[in-house]
Amino acid sequence: KEVITAIILVETKLGTYTGNKSVINTLATLSAMEEEAPRQIIWDSLPDNERRMSRDKFEKKADQKSSWAYRELKAFLTYTEKEGMDPTIIKGSYACAVGISQFMPSNIATYAKDGNDDGKINLFDHADAISSVAAYLKNYGWKPGISREKAFKVVYHYNHSKYYVNAILDIADKLKG
Repeated sequence: KEVITAIILVETKLGTYTGNKSVINTLATLSAMEEEAPRQIIWDSLPDNERRMSRDKFEKKADQKSSWAYRELKAFLTYTEKEGMDPTIIKGSYACAVGISQFMPSNIATYAKDGNDDGKINLFDHADAISSVAAYLKNYGWKPGISREKAFKVVYHYNHSKYYVNAILDIADKLKG
């Protein structure tokens, strides 16, 4: 419970800030960069002083992100349709993570859970978010009483940053004591 609390604290300040980016707009824009015409429009719309990369790097990044974004967009639309949500009003992180648990859309179908037994999965609901984080961690090997080394490996699946994992585990330790 302490690790779940720490994750939700770090990800969304216990659900008080879940992001302000339109998930559908971000994913649709990145998906559209598969095609040359939208890619050119986006490149041309960037002021010269805001271009942080060469055109070659931009092209490589667009190639990588467009197929990823399309998969995430399909998962996002599948989730919102299944749960009867309006995808146009859902806000998330700059990376399109959604809800209190900050799940990527592609993780929702596999790990998201109905924690309050209302028949819906709403990752903006604390009970659903908590149950979903628990299911995610359990899938990667979380068990009560595991060593810090094993806990590190499990939490690392949630966010591939050693600093993040250490922060989560340190916060969880403080919550225990």
